[in-house]
Amino acid sequence: MIKKIATLALMVSVLSSQTFGQDSKSSNESRKLMFGLKAGANLSWFKPDSKNLSKGGFKPGFSYGIMGDYNLQPNYALSLEFLISTLNGKMQFKDSMLYKNTKTNVSSKAADVAYEYTNKYIQIPISMKFRTKEIGMIKYYAQFGLAPGIRISSKVKIDGNNLPWSEDDRKNIKTNESSEEDFEPIDNTFSDDVSFLNIPLIIGGGIEYNLSGNTSAYVNLRFENGFTNVLKSTATSVFSKNMSLSVGIFF
Repeated sequence: MIKKIATLALMVSVLSSQTFGQDSKSSNESRKLMFGLKAGANLSWFKPDSKNLSKGGFKPGFSYGIMGDYNLQPNYALSLEFLISTLNGKMQFKDSMLYKNTKTNVSSKAADVAYEYTNKYIQIPISMKFRTKEIGMIKYYAQFGLAPGIRISSKVKIDGNNLPWSEDDRKNIKTNESSEEDFEPIDNTFSDDVSFLNIPLIIGGGIEYNLSGNTSAYVNLRFENGFTNVLKSTATSVFSKNMSLSVGIFF
């Protein structure tokens, strides 16, 4: 008798756990809204579109913030994020640069001038996300969209030969406001100020791993291809590129 009761209890337990798992999975898949947190690291660079400029290499950065998905269908979602991101870059002038002392009007010529930017943005990426069905505990997805960014701060470090500044004065120069610098480029077509708005296209993908119930881990790899000029210059065009890897969690 005891053996029969134990067998019956075991069967009920197994059936109950299966039913709970199905309900949990069904609940997770039927949710319209999903919210979470994310953070990541990136490598960004500038692509100049001016004959007098060359690439300056990669610069590391970071991003962090919140994210949300609105599930239009089980496999399609509208994704929206709110991030603080640094999108940095370097560029080097091929020709010599002329600088004028704003106080004395004395001109100085410098060679091999390089600008190294540290730009921080509020980014609001919006994209379409295309998910696979759950394979084991994992869903794979691809995404495509835009990641408009509003500049909140920008600084530049200037290097080169025969620059009129001292080395300390060439660091952390503000480039997001009208600053009264001791030396300014004579070429009026170039301005080191950073544009208020940056709009890149984004393409990427990743996985969502179900941890339990509505909780899922998130991994994302994506490329951001800027198509608006990073600088305010009228004749100097520079575009931002960015490769990022981020992790997060949906609740």
